[in-house]
Amino acid sequence: MRLPLRRMKPLFIIILFIFNAHTLPAAVPGAESLARLITQEFDTNADGILDQGEWQNGIAGSFDQMDTNHDGSIKPEEVDGMSDDIAAEAGDIGGVILVALIRQSLLALDQDGDKAVNRKEFNTLTDGLFTKLDADKNASLTLAELSELPVKIMTK
Repeated sequence: MRLPLRRMKPLFIIILFIFNAHTLPAAVPGAESLARLITQEFDTNADGILDQGEWQNGIAGSFDQMDTNHDGSIKPEEVDGMSDDIAAEAGDIGGVILVALIRQSLLALDQDGDKAVNRKEFNTLTDGLFTKLDADKNASLTLAELSELPVKIMTK
């Protein structure tokens, strides 16, 4: 069963937050739940495994959904506009906190200082991540491999 599209925004934003939270412990609580959510959203053939195409399409779709005005970049106000969806997932207080953290995390990806994250800057995060996660090098991600996402994102 696929998640409603509105869940993809908070899902991938949480990934961005994890990417920028450099003080996370080695074992991140909830990593397996996050992996299940990503799999449910990105796994288009419903086999429980993500191939590289499913991963890339899911990532691209996340950017497209966050870019609500379709100008090719994600701006802080577009993140602010996700507060209702995020609050529905995390509660009102959790939503406020997550929106603030998401905003900060996204702006940390802003390499050119224009206070927006373009597709190239966004892809800087995701390029190579699939390869890092694919521990057995079989061009697919299992739930166990995807559960390593928080740790793999922080390692160079």
